[in-house]
Parts: sequence; structure tokens; C-alpha cells
Amino acid sequence: MQITVTPLAEARVVVLPPDIVWLKADGTPAGPGESGVVGDFRLSTRAADGPVGGLVAANPLRSATLMLLFTDVRCDAFELRPEHRGDRRGWPGDGFDVNTALGEAPLGSKLWLYRRSTLSEQIGMQVAAEAKRALSPLLTQQAVVRIDTSYDLDIEGDALRLSIDMYGRDGRKTYADRFDFLWSRSDGGL
Repeated sequence: MQITVTPLAEARVVVLPPDIVWLKADGTPAGPGESGVVGDFRLSTRAADGPVGGLVAANPLRSATLMLLFTDVRCDAFELRPEHRGDRRGWPGDGFDVNTALGEAPLGSKLWLYRRSTLSEQIGMQVAAEAKRALSPLLTQQAVVRIDTSYDLDIEGDALRLSIDMYGRDGRKTYADRFDFLWSRSDGGL
């Protein structure tokens, strides 16, 4: 499987990875500053958003980033810990639809492996490195020329903030986002 993000100014591409719309628990779209619980794709209802009935792709780089970071890629058996109960995850298509001769590889991240880890500097470094690895298809596709990842820890608050910055060919920052992770909630509050 392969996602291609083509710079619009250079190729005038019409078909792009669709934008993800986050929906609240009641099914309505989450607004700016609101959190969603389910991601969905938005259908185009007007020509300005793309072919009517197709998927809206107003921000393909953000959509590709979300897909790459929050799709659980299959891990190797040695990476599992007891709490994973043998679940290696991954998209079934990655078992038969990957053409390595064309440079394709399974898409997604192994961030899910870290969810129940004890929060530490080492885990922060591993999460930042895994995010950078997961986003590497954007470098291969030349959608960006550099990806920087960093993290901030709040050990007392049991939280990790992952920062991602991407740069275009002209050296300017083309994408910046911060992702907050509640590290562990054993009280059933999530």
C-alpha cells in the first residue's frame, strides 16, 4: 500500500489523500479546540472541495500525517510485551499488497506499542524516533524534505507531548503540529 502526496503547485493533482474529520461522541464534527472520538472522511458537496461525492482533501499533508501516525502498523513478535497478548496489529492488506521492488512498505506507526510503558526520557526518545520513522514516506514521496520530531514530558501529569515540524524544498516550515498523549489511565476514565 502506498500513499502519495504530490505538491499541488507543481503537478495540479486533483486526487489527494482525504482529510480526516474528527467527530464528537454525538456524531457532530469537532470544532477548533474540541476533541473528537472518531475519525471519518468528509464527502465533497461542492465543486470547490473537489469532485462532488468524492472525498475532501483541503490539507493533504495533515491528513497523511494523521494516517501515518495513528494507523497501527504490524510489529515483529520480539517487540511485544505481555500486555499486548500476542496482538501484532497491522492492516491486513500489508500482508499481500506491498511491492517492495517499488519501495513500498507497510504504512503506519508502532506508537501503540508504547501506550502502557512507564513514561521516561527513554520512552520519549523512542516515541519521537518512531514518529519520524512512520512519517518517512513523506520524505520518500518528496512531499517534504525534512521532518523534525521532539517531545516534552510531564511525568507528574503522566503525559507526553510529541511535536512534529516539516519543511519544504525552500526551507520554510510547511507543517507543524503537537500531539498530546495521556500516557496511562488504569481507572477506566478513557
